[in-house]
Amino acid sequence: MAGEPWDPVERDKRYKNAKDDGLTRLLSEGDSWFDYPPHPNIIDWLEAEGRWAIKRLEKSGDTVENISSEANLALLEQLADREGPVAFLFSGGGNDLFTQIPERPNLKWIWRALNDHVAGMTAAEHIDRFSWEMKLNDIRGGYLRVLGRMSPFAPMITHGYDFLIASGKKVLYDGFRAAGPFIRLSMLDRGITDEQLQRRILAILINEFNDMLVALEASHPTHLIHIDLRGELVPERDWMNELHPTEEGFRQIAQRFIEAIDDRLPLLGGGVIA
Repeated sequence: MAGEPWDPVERDKRYKNAKDDGLTRLLSEGDSWFDYPPHPNIIDWLEAEGRWAIKRLEKSGDTVENISSEANLALLEQLADREGPVAFLFSGGGNDLFTQIPERPNLKWIWRALNDHVAGMTAAEHIDRFSWEMKLNDIRGGYLRVLGRMSPFAPMITHGYDFLIASGKKVLYDGFRAAGPFIRLSMLDRGITDEQLQRRILAILINEFNDMLVALEASHPTHLIHIDLRGELVPERDWMNELHPTEEGFRQIAQRFIEAIDDRLPLLGGGVIA
């Protein structure tokens, strides 16, 4: 709806006003952790600080696969060159696990990452290593494409989410229309019914996703800041649904971004990734 906080025209208006006031510029791109209309998200909270002019490109439901496409990378380069941000804020990877799959139209890709439950199996044995490692490698490749193209313009600040909860609560995937649940239904279809086992399985996926980002940060220490959010949110308090924190949960996470911008960004160097 025109004029609402999430409306692109309204966002551009706020960005122009903040630029005119001489605020430091940031560029943001990503998924619903940066663009969640039902309540303030990470970037909304950063804007509320009144310290930065943030050019916002994020869209609820977006994937790393889409964001790292040639067309989108060209747009990012053009904007970064024109606007001169001091940092590029990026949120991506979660939605790549929840794309549609033809073999289970009522479920999402995460179903492929799971094995059918057999009594006595460990959490690790419930993960289809071939499917999961292929997906994780695809996401890593997307991050590298984004990082490589943005490195001439600004360091990248990203995160690896917190431990997801198979709560069964429907997701406002685009902010308004209820969908899912995605995680719980996929696990139940695989016969994984124990809640603690569900959490241990999801913890492995989130840990390995973050481990991938930690390795990228170590390989590109002057270009990438990874914010480790694992354990930041209280499961029974800070999750709105299976994929999104509550308003207060997003506020807590935004504070971690503020700390990264204030404390870690000034320590980075520059230069282009070879």
